[in-house]
Amino acid sequence: MNVIRRISLLFFVSAAFLMLGGCASDGTMPDARTTANAQEDIGQLHAAFMKAFNAKDPSALAATYTDDAILMPPNETEIKTSLGIETYARQAFSNSPVTGILLNVNDTSVQAGGWAFCSGFYTLLGPNGSTLDRGKFLEVVKQTDKGWKIHRDIYNSDMPAPGMAPAAGTAATPAAATH
Repeated sequence: MNVIRRISLLFFVSAAFLMLGGCASDGTMPDARTTANAQEDIGQLHAAFMKAFNAKDPSALAATYTDDAILMPPNETEIKTSLGIETYARQAFSNSPVTGILLNVNDTSVQAGGWAFCSGFYTLLGPNGSTLDRGKFLEVVKQTDKGWKIHRDIYNSDMPAPGMAPAAGTAATPAAATH
């Protein structure tokens, strides 16, 4: 009886490892052509994001995100879903002196399975093209049946918070000036 239990246990443990192995990625990276196509499509996604942002169009902006996206703005709670992001954008656009955004996406890393990671810098523009804020962002981008969409989005400013002095050892001017 003890032998049967051991064999059964060995069988179930082996089966579990095989099933888990089947769920794991094979570790391969997309080929160069697939990566280049994805990077081009993600570049178009960022162009659509900037166009929607600069037009202050919350619906078009929300359309650049997955339905279950999460936006993580600084000093605020996370905003979940594209509908939540649309509502957030509508409120932000109506109460903000921001007139536009510039993005500098300096890294897009395409992964197997329809995922990519993007990082870069942003500049928020104000009246007469003045700079209101500069900072950096990190995105997880997902390939969906509607194309590439932003799935997770976090950003933060390089400028000191209002009433705060720059951190010791940092330049008095924003580091993003070199972006």
